[in-house]
Amino acid sequence: MNILIVGAGETGYYIASEFSEDHNNVTVIDDDPGHLQNIQRSLNIVGILGDGTSLSVLESAGIKDTDLLISCTDHDETNLISCLLADHYGVKEKIALAKTDLFLKRSVITNYLRSGITQIINTPLITAQEIIATTSMASASEVSAFGKKNVILAGYRIKENSPWNNMMLKDIRQDTTENQFLIASIVRDGRSFIPSGQHQIQQGDYVYLLTPSHYAERLNEILGVTLSRTRKAIIAGGNKIAERIAVSLLRSHYKVTMISNDAFYTHEVQKKFSGNKNFQIKTGNFNEVKLQLKLDVSTSSVFIAVSSDDHDNILACLIAQYLGAEKTVCLINRQDLIQSIEELNFDVVISPRLAAARRIKKIIRGGKSALHYTTISETNMEVIEMVATSNSAVLNTPLKEIKLPTNSLFGAIIKNSNKVIIPSGDTKIEEGDKIIMVATGENLIKLKEMVEGVEPA
Repeated sequence: MNILIVGAGETGYYIASEFSEDHNNVTVIDDDPGHLQNIQRSLNIVGILGDGTSLSVLESAGIKDTDLLISCTDHDETNLISCLLADHYGVKEKIALAKTDLFLKRSVITNYLRSGITQIINTPLITAQEIIATTSMASASEVSAFGKKNVILAGYRIKENSPWNNMMLKDIRQDTTENQFLIASIVRDGRSFIPSGQHQIQQGDYVYLLTPSHYAERLNEILGVTLSRTRKAIIAGGNKIAERIAVSLLRSHYKVTMISNDAFYTHEVQKKFSGNKNFQIKTGNFNEVKLQLKLDVSTSSVFIAVSSDDHDNILACLIAQYLGAEKTVCLINRQDLIQSIEELNFDVVISPRLAAARRIKKIIRGGKSALHYTTISETNMEVIEMVATSNSAVLNTPLKEIKLPTNSLFGAIIKNSNKVIIPSGDTKIEEGDKIIMVATGENLIKLKEMVEGVEPA
């Protein structure tokens, strides 16, 4: 696939790295020579210096042969214009990233989609959605839902006191007779793999499990996770992401406290949430131990830092963790900081550009047939929902007799829309079943051919 990316900043860099690793032909446009130099030094891509809204620049970047254009600069107007121009050249898929609230309005988005843009992704909105999802399960670092939200993919970091630390997978299966979850992937030292019964779980691993949603509470018990004492959330940072998180948590019956360092913003937000007895906002420096003590952070079930300053978020979460907050969620933009803070053991680290890349891949990977899709953070492992058709090559055959591509797995099966099965080797797939597949990206085409009867392009 020929992919053209407008914008070589933090987000563009990450998206380019994701797609270049999948052996696509990636070209990046940026008007900053430093950005281009940085991205070309690290990735196997073509860099074009110039304005992504210039016809001559777009043509020099090969717009006429482009299959997918992604515009992800810091300026919404540039992103929209680049996509509209790409439509003029017949580019099939055009995706624009947006940051302003204007692109939360359905009527505005609809008008742009009618103009030829394939998708508008509001980065603050999807970032807030990922943070909200992680609050639904104690101690989970990532949560994604499949089917009718009756299957959950949850990622857990194995800590020193975890009951699974140093255990073999076969021993875990023997200890758990219900067979209601599947360890689908393990991430260790930045690499993911689908484990066998002979693999041993180690401290620091991220373990990803597929389980029916009704089993989530029992899974917490098995993992030795202490369920929240309260439904009290503290959100550090005054911005639209914080507000969206607050609204969602209030709907889930949390008591929410926001902290802003801007007195005027505090006043405006107080007016927005006036009348809600479960909400308050305080003005102050959320990095001060004194303020966190005053807000009784130690009794909070979740502390979420989402300011625009990565270092402030890190420091705030460190203080909250020290004071005893049950769960810490830290928003980080810079890739180098994400890698360097792994040893701090924050429960959740959210990256806006990873959220954006995940959403873009969902659009591209699935087409019309993909009902749900996600990636396992910072790895090449992907999780996708497929539907077995009458042309499927896997129908009515025990799974143990089906030869899958390397690093592929049948994770869960949904029958009749709501019956969730964690499969064994004797399980058989029937027409109409929804199948949650775990695989590396390069195997998805082959798997779609097998499961959905889709011929490769």
